[in-house]
Amino acid sequence: MVKKSIKSEQPTFIEEARRKQIIDAALQTIAEQGYTQTSFAEIAKGLGITKGLIAYHFNGKHDLITSAIHTILNRQGAYIKSHVDAQEDAGDKLDAYIKSSFEYIEQNRSHFVALVDLWGSFTSSEEKEAFSQAAYDPCRAHLKKIFRIGKEQKVFVKLDEQVMATVIQGAIDGVMLQWVFDPEAVDLKDASRELSEMFVKRVKKN
Repeated sequence: MVKKSIKSEQPTFIEEARRKQIIDAALQTIAEQGYTQTSFAEIAKGLGITKGLIAYHFNGKHDLITSAIHTILNRQGAYIKSHVDAQEDAGDKLDAYIKSSFEYIEQNRSHFVALVDLWGSFTSSEEKEAFSQAAYDPCRAHLKKIFRIGKEQKVFVKLDEQVMATVIQGAIDGVMLQWVFDPEAVDLKDASRELSEMFVKRVKKN
């Protein structure tokens, strides 16, 4: 059972800023040293703070890692949403979804190196299921919303929304995974352009 923190339930602005700083430092440390080598001591050393200050904000390493994962996913989701919402046409929304996904990945390489490492660190089925839900449920929901808009605008063909959302997100994450392991072999901009052209052409009416 996770112990409750003695600090207030509603963190102050300063506390939120410190949590963000610690999370960013943790992700950078994991990207550089790996999850197994990352400790409060290493993170604290990089920030020039005490381990106790990290422990004040996070109830152990698992709490910090879980918060870090959700931070990556939430930041990427917000970035993608802002680009998708700026478009009116459903086809342009899908194009924006794919391209902004890759833009965010490319701009935050260390976060995704860390995310892949964390992904592989889960050992229990419960952890894997929780990660899968946190990572993929919002993505599929966002894509299905775009498909429904395309249907309302009468610009998309009839399709299985769940299957198509899974395929598109799988393609994005598959390219990301290859890029994490071998960045010289993968050009994210080229991949982004090709996937967008392929999928938008697939769902739009002629």
